[in-house]
Amino acid sequence: MADNSHLGSKIRRLRQRQEIRQSDLARHIGISPSYLNLIEHNRRPVTAALLLKLADVLEADLKAFSEDDESRLVAELTELLGDALFADNPPDSLELANMAATAPDMCQVTIDLYRAYRGVRDDLQALSERFSEEHYLTTRDYEFRTLLTSVRSFSEILHDNIDLEPEQRRQFLGIIVEESGKLAGLIDQVLEGSDENQTDLGPSLLPSEEVSDFFQQRANYFPELEAAADLLRDEAALKTGDMGHGLGEYLHRSHDVRIETETAASGVIRRFDRQLRRLWLSPALVVQSRTFQLAVQAGLLRCDAEIDGLVAEAGLGAAEGEAICRLALANYFAAALLMPYDEFLAVAQRERYDIDVLCRRFGVSYSQTCHRLSSLRRPNASGVPFHLVRVDIAGNISLRFSASGMRVPRYGGACPRWAVHAAFMAPGAIHRQLERMPDGTTYFGIARTVTATTGFGGPRSHHAIGMGCDVSYARELVYADGLDLDPERALPIGVSCRVCERIDCRQRALPPLSHRLEIDADLRGPSIHASVESLPVPQQ
Repeated sequence: MADNSHLGSKIRRLRQRQEIRQSDLARHIGISPSYLNLIEHNRRPVTAALLLKLADVLEADLKAFSEDDESRLVAELTELLGDALFADNPPDSLELANMAATAPDMCQVTIDLYRAYRGVRDDLQALSERFSEEHYLTTRDYEFRTLLTSVRSFSEILHDNIDLEPEQRRQFLGIIVEESGKLAGLIDQVLEGSDENQTDLGPSLLPSEEVSDFFQQRANYFPELEAAADLLRDEAALKTGDMGHGLGEYLHRSHDVRIETETAASGVIRRFDRQLRRLWLSPALVVQSRTFQLAVQAGLLRCDAEIDGLVAEAGLGAAEGEAICRLALANYFAAALLMPYDEFLAVAQRERYDIDVLCRRFGVSYSQTCHRLSSLRRPNASGVPFHLVRVDIAGNISLRFSASGMRVPRYGGACPRWAVHAAFMAPGAIHRQLERMPDGTTYFGIARTVTATTGFGGPRSHHAIGMGCDVSYARELVYADGLDLDPERALPIGVSCRVCERIDCRQRALPPLSHRLEIDADLRGPSIHASVESLPVPQQ
């Protein structure tokens, strides 16, 4: 391994978890306890041969010694420390790296705590916005004042007139009880309204983010679903590139499902009635999307056990998250069915990852092809490690995955210099870009817009899909042909403004976390948050 400076900490944690004494482990791997002690304190290197012995004795996969988890922790800590809450205590990158290596559990607790804080803050913001609505305040304020005035007035009557007849006292008490009930009901309405977007402090992540994390942990590769897709393809004698008819026959023959056409006006893409055994599909679907939805339904019916097992493995915090995960796994199965792993990888490598060629060869869409390319992570038979991101026209990130090492922000928007944003300036065209991070890591990326519609007059959804890889893989892609891949010629980018160190960026929208900028009213640069050199004083 090129850099094993923190392997000792991992070895110590693995040993302690298995309750193995240091002297016993040293004896099993053939070194002295004192030398093992130095290794565990990151003061001696670990050779490849010794690492293999440790993995065998500790019964650990070699992946347990990788830096993927540490890199993820450092990335998340760096991003959350970009919050203005920590503006007075900028983090030190070396300190974060050491913390991730020596105290990963504490790092995760810190991340979970911040997520809970974000959830509470978002709820308070939603409540504040609700109370700031003029119509809401006007109506509720009038009702509150009327009921409070009524309760107070009749209470004062009872208090000031102790000689009231019993019948009169009962009447006034009845009015107070009635008005108090109305007041309590109004308060309940307000509180229920404020709870509409509230989340429990337990699962502080959005359900979709929990699912995204699960897919990232599994490297977006699920051999269980790959095997199930291969089995179904053989049983149903499905032909690559033309599976629509065969899938329809399979659903009818094996699951007694009849396929009908939904009305376009309903906006429904796919609807399945388990009692009637009928599947409705939108007439607005193009052939590729229609076939994909048939494959999704086949996965939900055929692979329910495999999908349920993976959902349970994900350990999601809410039913909503489980539903999202189940659908995402069904989509994965559909992609594996339409684009068989071995065949798809072979064609992708032969055609140098030309997405348009792959679309035509397998009868799938641009978006489906990009998703499938990101899932080619089988050990000893993997494709180019891509990162994949999808954004809408407002910059909201709705899909994130990274096998390339590229950090995709979780909180807030991504760097405006990313290729995925530039794609909106030339809809339908592929935008190529060589990008360089502040740490010198260089990536090659492509991006293109995709548009979906439900028919004429219906709303359109516009997204851009960006994918890329480390520049070392760029020559394997047809899109890099004719480009100068010299890292010095790459466009300087970052992750997001708050965690980016480029203080001279013209696109900077927020001040950097790591630098305190001095704003000079007499000196204006490309952005008020971008640093500029002092200009020379003009000669008189």
